[in-house]
This record gives sequence, C-alpha cells and structure tokens, in this order.
Amino acid sequence: MENAFRRLTLLLTLLLALGSLAAAEEVPNPRQEMASAAEVEAALGFPVAAPENVEAEYVVINGTTGEATFRVDELECTLRAARTQDDISGLFMEMSDPVEEERAAGEDAVSVTYRATEENGGYDVYTWFVDDVQYCLVLHGEASAMIAGKIVDGVLAACATAQQ
Repeated sequence: MENAFRRLTLLLTLLLALGSLAAAEEVPNPRQEMASAAEVEAALGFPVAAPENVEAEYVVINGTTGEATFRVDELECTLRAARTQDDISGLFMEMSDPVEEERAAGEDAVSVTYRATEENGGYDVYTWFVDDVQYCLVLHGEASAMIAGKIVDGVLAACATAQQ
C-alpha cells in the first residue's frame, strides 16, 4: 500500500510539472501594435493609412496584414490591407451582391467593390486592389452614402499619398 502511495505521489508530481511547462508556453499574440501608419508600411511594404486629421490605432496581424481602426463622427471604421485574394473583412455573414464603381486614388483610379449586410447592426464593406495589395474598409453601423463616400475617398487619398 505504501509503495502504491509513493507511485501515485510521483505520478502526480510529474503531471503537475508537465502541466506547468505547458502553461509556461504562451501562444504569441498575432496582433502587433504599431505607433503609426509609417511603422505599418515599414513592416509590410505597403501603406495602411486612415484619412487625414483622423486619429487611428495601427496593428500588424501575423506579419502579413495591416490594420487601422478609427472613428469618423460616431462611425467605427476598420481598414485592412494584405497581399491576398482572400476576404480580409473579418465578417463571416451573408452580404449583398457586390456593386463596383471607379474612384480616384491619388492620380490614379481604382475599382472599388461595395457590399453590405444588415446583420449585427449593419456593415458597409469596400474592397479594392492596388497592384497585388487588397484593401478592405469596413464601416460598422449605418452611414449615409455621402459620409461613406467621404470616408472611402479619405482612405484612398491617404494610402495613395503614402505610396508616393
């Protein structure tokens, strides 16, 4: 009986030691905070910038995706950019059929695709490509076409200016 108790004690000690080793190994946070749009561009090689005169928080995700979060009036906005063809909106819900339109991006023009959903308070999603970089701007909540257009144009101008 005493021998079985020792074995059980040894087994429990080993299990506790292994458990503390596993707990010590933390999963790295895929979101790395950046101080500015310039830091994001330096890390990724392409610009991710909020409209002029708008305070933003910048993050690099998994070393491949840049993100800027900002507010325009009461509207929360998220801009993501990455070298990918995959959907980077972060929204996994049914969207409206896409509508495309040409918009100015600095001295160039880009084809911007608009989709929307009414789920969870509504989202407007604007996607475009500059070379091999996909940009995706998500407006959280309801925005008039005029306000949404100003935000999209502001982001297009900010990113185009950063590329020059």
